[in-house]
Amino acid sequence: MIVCASRRTDVPAFHSEWMMGRLRAGRALVRNPARPGVVHRVDLSPEAVDLIVFITKDPRPMIPHLGEIEDMGLKCQFQVTLTPYGRGVEPGVPPKADIADSVGELSRAIGRERVVWRYDPVIFNRELTPAYHARKFETLCGEMEGRVSRCAFSFLDMYGKLPDPRCSAELRSARAEEMDAFGEAASEIASRHGIRLGYCCAERDLSAFGIEPAGCIGEGDLASLGVPFDGRMSGIRKGCKCVRNVDIGAYGTCSHGCAYCYAGRGEKMREGVCDPRGEMLLGALGEGDRVSPLRSRAVARLGDF
Repeated sequence: MIVCASRRTDVPAFHSEWMMGRLRAGRALVRNPARPGVVHRVDLSPEAVDLIVFITKDPRPMIPHLGEIEDMGLKCQFQVTLTPYGRGVEPGVPPKADIADSVGELSRAIGRERVVWRYDPVIFNRELTPAYHARKFETLCGEMEGRVSRCAFSFLDMYGKLPDPRCSAELRSARAEEMDAFGEAASEIASRHGIRLGYCCAERDLSAFGIEPAGCIGEGDLASLGVPFDGRMSGIRKGCKCVRNVDIGAYGTCSHGCAYCYAGRGEKMREGVCDPRGEMLLGALGEGDRVSPLRSRAVARLGDF
């Protein structure tokens, strides 16, 4: 089983204490967002978990725990988002230089093959032009060279929740010519720095620039790490090529406040309902909840929910 922590929130940045408590206990509860009355009990023992994928904008609170995680017999991968946006787009994200330094620390601790850099999402507007992205991508590639196995990117997807009315940033879908311009520039730049590119949720063919669609939690990475996986795709979004995995996060529990976020802006954290000692990150079991176990590889291969 592959555990994702998480697309729904930033577990390393805000919930590392909860995560370590769950790993020590060997289990967690997670509410199914599509069926709120169903709660899954997820087996987090080394016998059940093939890989934990941490997706984060700030891995630093999790780094001190890496040795303990390894001693538990668990293997992890980090996917760290590092983008060229300021406070108008990512108001709660720490200074980018600090995050770049943390990627280097991660790489030294667990190996660059288990660290993925996310330049995601790629946003275009009057200020964020293809030329702007080419300059910034070059700079960040220089920082990431030798520290990461690859770079994953996607273009902004205007979900129904976007734009947030509290956001002043200009958000819109990318145009075809902008996608092509970024693909051409990024391919050449990444190649010079020895970084492989992966195009997530591909909505335009960039193969002319040597860029093929690849899942964030993709078959290539997992095969190179020797991690068994279900060959079926998760289908989280159109064009998603991630393999099936179990996300143990909860929406509305991240305080980065990014303008492009579809997962909520920390409303539940402000309400104080995230318990670092709880079996469930957000809330608790109710009288009408039905608990469904997701225990091990003996259960039919697990999919996203």
